Amino acid sequence: MTDNFTTSRILIVDDQPTNTNLLENFLKINGFKHYLSTNDARDVQHLVREFKPDLLLLDIMMPHISGIEILKWLKETGFLDSPMRVMVLTADITKETLKQVLSSGAHDMMRKPFDFVELELRLKNLLHTNKLMKQLNDQSLHLASLVEERTAELSQKNEELEQFIYVASHDTQEPLRMITGFLQLLEKKYSGQIDEKGRQYIHFAVDGAARMKTLIKDMLEFSRAGKLSREDLDMIDLNEVLEDVMLGLQGLIDQTGTVITFENLPQVEAVSAPVRQVIQNLIVNAITYQPEGQQPKIGITSSTESTGEVKICVTDNGIGISEENQKKIFDIFSRLHTKEDYPGSGMGLSISKKLMERMGGSISVKSSPNNGSVFCLHFPFSPLQ
Repeated sequence: MTDNFTTSRILIVDDQPTNTNLLENFLKINGFKHYLSTNDARDVQHLVREFKPDLLLLDIMMPHISGIEILKWLKETGFLDSPMRVMVLTADITKETLKQVLSSGAHDMMRKPFDFVELELRLKNLLHTNKLMKQLNDQSLHLASLVEERTAELSQKNEELEQFIYVASHDTQEPLRMITGFLQLLEKKYSGQIDEKGRQYIHFAVDGAARMKTLIKDMLEFSRAGKLSREDLDMIDLNEVLEDVMLGLQGLIDQTGTVITFENLPQVEAVSAPVRQVIQNLIVNAITYQPEGQQPKIGITSSTESTGEVKICVTDNGIGISEENQKKIFDIFSRLHTKEDYPGSGMGLSISKKLMERMGGSISVKSSPNNGSVFCLHFPFSPLQ
């Protein structure tokens, strides 16, 4: 035996004192210092819990409690899932016994009387396995500790980031309103003294402040999109959600002459406010990304898949999206066009994607240039019957 194994703890269970004495002498000769033995199988549960052996040398045929019953107890209590190894020593080496012993969870088996050279080699292999399992457990615990620590740090950083975004969003609103207000007062009070170029500069400044306000608002919404949980979900009527969205967008719909058609929509398990925001984002995009002078036309349909998934599709007649850009549009701050061509912060679809995923759903798109787009919301829940 090597020095690496002589510090291992070994428990001997055999109803014959002659056998336990023989094994104790064997271990002593090989330099082991930590071993215990018992001739009463009823002591095993106590000794396993208190002594915590690395290796159990177990007899099978014993009064009161058999070795098979001990193996079953070790399995039920989880000790066989630990690094502890079990070797059965028995005079009965029939195929049936071998099958019963190994199926009960023993790691090795030797026939009595045993050869001490073979016993030494087998003990060495079992203790080596024990050592490797302990190292693996230690590494797993260390890794779990690191993951827990990093998760806690990340959670704290996310909270700090969300708080920062909230404060930034809240605290910058007033300065932006002040800038916009004074520029408008400047234009009104000194309109006769400001030439066309000056008025253009004022317009650019007011427009920039408005776009910054929109961007900050979208950043706040994006940070909050990760706060949904399964407990927040409820059955909601998509017809009511759509009516609410269209009411809020009535001015834009009238201004652009948009035609929206829709069928009776189902109920889904989701959260009303985020679904409202997602549908609003899709309708606003459908109205915004249109060829110049074209009347926006939007159709909203629903279907239920065999899996129970509810799919809501928003179809438009807009400018369309090339295949290579269809994944990019869901990235944060992704823009396929300049702000001069089409307004917005480039965050609407990334917010929508995050909101759908937090509710257990998803969003997809089918489109091609100049042929409009079809955005589909996938709700993996059965509608309420």
